[in-house]
Amino acid sequence: MTKQVDLTFVRDADGLSADRVRAWLRVLFAMTLTGFAIWIFSARNAIDISGKPIGSDFMSFYAAGNLALHDQAVAAWNLPRHQAAQDAIFGQRLGYWAFFYPPPFPLICIPFALVPYGWAVCLWLTSTTTAAIITLKRWASSFADTRRLGVLPFLAFPALWINIGNGQNAGLTTAIMTGGFMCLNRRPLLAGAIWGLLVIKPQMGLALPFILAAAGRWKAFAATGVSAIVYGLITTAILGSDSWGAFMDASSLARQTLEDGLVGHGKMQSLFAIARHWGLPSVGAYGLQLTGAITAITIVVMAIRKHRPTTAALAALTGAATPLLSPFLLDYDLLILALPLIWIAGEGIRTGFLPWEKAALLCGFVLPLIAHTVATHLYLPISPVVIMGLLFIVMRRLERYPYGPSVSEKHTAGGASFHEPLESSNRQAK
Repeated sequence: MTKQVDLTFVRDADGLSADRVRAWLRVLFAMTLTGFAIWIFSARNAIDISGKPIGSDFMSFYAAGNLALHDQAVAAWNLPRHQAAQDAIFGQRLGYWAFFYPPPFPLICIPFALVPYGWAVCLWLTSTTTAAIITLKRWASSFADTRRLGVLPFLAFPALWINIGNGQNAGLTTAIMTGGFMCLNRRPLLAGAIWGLLVIKPQMGLALPFILAAAGRWKAFAATGVSAIVYGLITTAILGSDSWGAFMDASSLARQTLEDGLVGHGKMQSLFAIARHWGLPSVGAYGLQLTGAITAITIVVMAIRKHRPTTAALAALTGAATPLLSPFLLDYDLLILALPLIWIAGEGIRTGFLPWEKAALLCGFVLPLIAHTVATHLYLPISPVVIMGLLFIVMRRLERYPYGPSVSEKHTAGGASFHEPLESSNRQAK
């Protein structure tokens, strides 16, 4: 007879008690902090021992901001001129970091170009990381008791540090996404105004219109679109209409970077990257990406229409669906997974964990730490699989608690509700 493998220890993960989780988070945070301290203090004049600037991707942002500051914004999308601007930062060529962002992004880079690079990257990462942690923690405290773990889960999340190490903008986009959900119930117009800021990185907002429409949040839906247009008009007034043309002209380089894996297919975390990593032609890879994106957003919309989830659950669905939609997704962008991870953990602590939830949380938490290495060396791009698993876990909870598990909803001191009230008991009876 064939002996069956007992997966109970994985399914229930009883060994992952709160005390053990807290202990391992301390270890992970301490190791990460030590590694980053060594990296930073071994650098000289903001250049690390490998010859790259601290927060190397920020070189692209800093150069774009500096060009915009001197009325040369269109040069950010001109490779030779953008290269020259980067070379001028340290007076030598350290490499090239491309700029594929739309014109509103250089606007937010301008203030940082007013100070030397070392100070600028420090201010950039401190402000955006702090914004992400504060908004995530406040959002989490609206539906879960986070007092026992404090800020530790946020500080130990590997995606946070991958973003810091790259000098990237995932802290900012995560803060924008979370901030919008914090205002959605009581201040939908403000929520839309906040979400409109995702015009700086549109692929991170692809899921929002579908989710807001499915949930009937039409004020926020309209405000998001209007604010994005307004921010675009403000950008045009400041940087000129030529900036949009230059951005569009640079799209061919962005497409080449994606299709030819110029940043490494292992660093890319999308379904498209899986296909290209395994040798599929670009057409087939785009087909796989489109199929996966349509499937993901369809099941999310159907779940929202069926279950009318709370605002917190909407945020979790958005955080899980967003990474599945765009072909251009890098490892630092996985910081958005904090939304479904926090929601699943919070609801599990409050109502009890369902089978496989702890295992899914562990996989989602460590994913940013291992995804690049596993994809590069083992040819196993695991991110889409893990992300789909998290989406499934969120939707399974909605099936278990059709109108959301909360009986009452919390409100902040400022009056912004993070959860929407459940439908009336009469409607539940129906």
